[in-house]
Amino acid sequence: MPDEPSPETVRRAVARGRGATFDVPEGEASATAERLNGQLAGRDIRVFVSGPTTCTALQLVDAHEARRTRPELETLVADFRGLAHTLTQRSELGTLDENVWWAAPHGEHCRFENLETGVVVEAHTHAPDSVDPYFLLCFAQTTGRYPAVLDACVHGFHDMSRLLDMAGVR
Repeated sequence: MPDEPSPETVRRAVARGRGATFDVPEGEASATAERLNGQLAGRDIRVFVSGPTTCTALQLVDAHEARRTRPELETLVADFRGLAHTLTQRSELGTLDENVWWAAPHGEHCRFENLETGVVVEAHTHAPDSVDPYFLLCFAQTTGRYPAVLDACVHGFHDMSRLLDMAGVR
């Protein structure tokens, strides 16, 4: 049976851009992640369950980089929300230009994809102001207009989620 990693072991194993996966006793992954996150509070390391007997630790974006990228993040969020509003409204009214935008509604969301540019907007149809880190990252990647935010998202969704949390955006 594997031993649970110590906070010191986790700190030594991770670096920005390089995560670490640890084996943990069966049935203990959630408790281990919770314990380590509590012990590592105040650091930029996050531990999450990555399998039934594994936890993964990542060194996420730090406060300095989050402050540096915040103006661009705020622009990204505003651009996403504005386009999400426009697209969901036009879709509801039946005025969406289907020669430019492909729409794929599913559940509470709709994926809009610009056929000319490849820009993707995954919007909550009844709450287009809501910002999901994964969907926002996809929008940023497909527009190519937010290089500082994309550079800060070394660990993709996890870094985007942290940036949004640090900026108080959701």
